[in-house]
Amino acid sequence: MPISKTEIEKLAKLAKLSFSDEELERFTAEFDDIIAFADTINQTVEGGTEQIRSVGARMVTFDDLRPDEVMPSLPNEKILSNVEGYNGFFSVERSKK
Repeated sequence: MPISKTEIEKLAKLAKLSFSDEELERFTAEFDDIIAFADTINQTVEGGTEQIRSVGARMVTFDDLRPDEVMPSLPNEKILSNVEGYNGFFSVERSKK
């Protein structure tokens, strides 16, 4: 079952990720490979592993990764404005085992 670009966009939105059109195209193809691989495994469970192939034909290098982007965050005072009696951090109760 091929995955559509729309489904990848939905997943990206749920994960709060944003991708360029080029990345969406690449991820759509990669998801198709992953699903095909999972289908192959499901079909060969009883028949052996002769048909199983590697979907990772090449290793990912640092050149393939996009650079990190620094995004502004909220100031600590704003984040902690609704916390009662804080000392610059959140206090939480120790878990009971």
